[in-house]
Amino acid sequence: MITKTQNLLRVLLLIPYFAWGIGLLFTSLVSASARNLPVINTFFEAIIGVASIYTIGIVIWGIPYTILAVGLLLWSINKPAQIIYKVFVFSPILLSVLTAAEIALISFWPPQVLSLEGLMGFLSSLLVSIVPTLIFGFVFVGVGSILYKSVRHLQSAA
Repeated sequence: MITKTQNLLRVLLLIPYFAWGIGLLFTSLVSASARNLPVINTFFEAIIGVASIYTIGIVIWGIPYTILAVGLLLWSINKPAQIIYKVFVFSPILLSVLTAAEIALISFWPPQVLSLEGLMGFLSSLLVSIVPTLIFGFVFVGVGSILYKSVRHLQSAA
């Protein structure tokens, strides 16, 4: 049973990729049919906006999250499920650090003299990328936590 919960935690690392696929499918279907809809509900527009931001955001979070997921997968080998769970809960913070490193590499490549304008652009890029990374990250951690606890509860009841 311990191995099953460890494997479940590792599989939960795939949730952001599944959500991206669903978001991409949803965004492409809506954009294709939105031309035919005369009036769109405001709530529906908000969902479309969130899905679009997340789908397009893979350009920013895709590489750092893949590095994080592979790193956590390799790190979690031979670790107890409770320790894996605790580390996974704080993984959005690790992802934001990796995202900041990616933004820094993009912003300051090729190496050049740093100007105030360049620094302000970098800081605004950090703000625009880190805040959604943390929000989406903790939402996915919440979903994963609910799934993990539900499966553990079902296993203990059986």
